[in-house]
Amino acid sequence: MRVVIGLSGGVDSTVAAFLLKKKGFDVVGLHLIIWNNETERTRDIAGELGIKFHVRDVRKQFRKTIIDYFVESYRAGLTPNPCAFCNRDIKLRFMLEVADELGARFVATGHYLRVKDGVIYRGIDRAKDQSYFLALVPTRALRRLLTPLGELTKEKVTQIARDIGIHARVSKESQDVCFLEGTNLVEFLRQHIGDLEGEIIGPDGRVLGTHKGTHYFTIGQRRKLGVSLGERVYITLIDPAKRQIHLGYTAKFRSIKVVNLNWLKHQPDSFRAEVKIRQLHRPALATVKIFGETAIVEFDEPQWAPTPGQIAAFYIGDMLVGGGVIAEYSNSALS
Repeated sequence: MRVVIGLSGGVDSTVAAFLLKKKGFDVVGLHLIIWNNETERTRDIAGELGIKFHVRDVRKQFRKTIIDYFVESYRAGLTPNPCAFCNRDIKLRFMLEVADELGARFVATGHYLRVKDGVIYRGIDRAKDQSYFLALVPTRALRRLLTPLGELTKEKVTQIARDIGIHARVSKESQDVCFLEGTNLVEFLRQHIGDLEGEIIGPDGRVLGTHKGTHYFTIGQRRKLGVSLGERVYITLIDPAKRQIHLGYTAKFRSIKVVNLNWLKHQPDSFRAEVKIRQLHRPALATVKIFGETAIVEFDEPQWAPTPGQIAAFYIGDMLVGGGVIAEYSNSALS
């Protein structure tokens, strides 16, 4: 049975391809040129594995779909999550397209998560679990997805790479935002948006100083604010229309509004779940209430810096039942 696997040249996708071949699949490695061109080295790895190899250059689509979204999100006062959208709109989209062209029933990735019947479950290795980043992927795509590393720890995957003799020849771990390689976020945004000076508003409403652009900040930020009050303050509101950032003494909030919902397992209008609001956030217990295309999440305890533009992922046990994009946050009732 044929499977098309996204082959980046890294340890995880290489080991995933090896394991699929070992299970008897007819494995085709697909290298998507998204930002940097690693084609020749990845082709060599596919040759060592003894699998077929295809390349598709999607840099134009990536720039239009992901980089433009990234820049415009910051311009609008949001903190985007490019990896979640790239997984849905670039990687899996083109992997499935190539799979259809080649008559492959399945596609595969080196993500640390498990997929069963179109539903995602957290990976066995909780420290590496990447289910959060696939919360926006529709069930129809997940029904064709294989994730061989979901039942393994990172330590075990690294050992397999050493055992088969490819660990020293594959690329280093990729960073989350691939197109920031060689630069930093501030430099990137200055290049694409430029400085837009505005006011810094203190907890009491007074103007404390100026900043060079709301797009350089995020909710909950404490450092590099350019002002000092003699006590800790955090960004609690970003207002790009007025070019203001507002400071407060805490960035904990009890409620969030989530839009652009994607359900992997449909739920009643109100249900209990663990909700994760960023990749490194420990999922927190909450009541989720659904109102059409919107969900209101009321946490049992206030959570630190729920940030518009980031993904909220809903878990029941290990099962990821759905997700969406954070639009608002509050300590009072949202509607």
